[in-house]
Amino acid sequence: MDLFSALSPFVFCSLASGSNGNCYYVGNGDEGILIDAGIGLRSIRKRLKEIGVALKQVKAVFITHDHIDHIRGLSALVNSMNLPVYATKETWEGISNNRATSDISPEKHCPITEEKTLLLIGFQITPFSVSHDASGAVGFHVLNSHHSLCLATDLGHIGDRAGHYLKKASMLVLESNYDEEMLTNGRYPVYLQNRIRGDKGHLGNNQTADFLAENYHPGMKHILLCHLSEHNNTANLVLSTLRNRLTEQNINLHPDTSIRTLPRMARTELIHIGGL
Repeated sequence: MDLFSALSPFVFCSLASGSNGNCYYVGNGDEGILIDAGIGLRSIRKRLKEIGVALKQVKAVFITHDHIDHIRGLSALVNSMNLPVYATKETWEGISNNRATSDISPEKHCPITEEKTLLLIGFQITPFSVSHDASGAVGFHVLNSHHSLCLATDLGHIGDRAGHYLKKASMLVLESNYDEEMLTNGRYPVYLQNRIRGDKGHLGNNQTADFLAENYHPGMKHILLCHLSEHNNTANLVLSTLRNRLTEQNINLHPDTSIRTLPRMARTELIHIGGL
């Protein structure tokens, strides 16, 4: 695919998003990549097929970090399809030391470095650091000639680098993990609540809403809120928190901007990031 073709498709599908597993497809119409592989190979294959994508069209897997809900299906996927794994050195060490993924050959590892852009299947892909309790954790900014996607999940706060890429993306895939009241009054012990709230934990609905209210512009065509907690959040709370914050700031969304939450254990449709 010609990197600078203004007619190149640019598509996205969330195959799963949440503590039970995370996996996202980004494609150019003919080929694609997966970001994370936290669900089983059968589910990946089935959900891709449902959106008209054959598994053989996937050319690589990019890993945000080594927590099991992001790598659970990695071994079966990589070993059956002979795929390269793009991950930071620290994330790869975690993958290699995990019993679920330790059988992946070191030859499959393609090292990536924060802020160093690589070219693959017509995309410019830039990893950037995020604040999470996993070594070498990153988000990804994926750019073609005319649109970009920024995925930032599992981060305790939005730092300068994550914010830089999120602000300029056409599609934001951004964590909105917990509702503060539900977390405080829920079943989780205090130490776990503190871990989730911490700077290396997860983004709450208020944090995500604040960032979007402060930085929204009409170029943000798709705002996809991801990694919702099963026990400490609901889709309605995510959306109502954001809408209330936008109203407080007198922000009217452009008619072309869509906001939605991503399902935890099901796929979305194939979403076109830019018009064709």
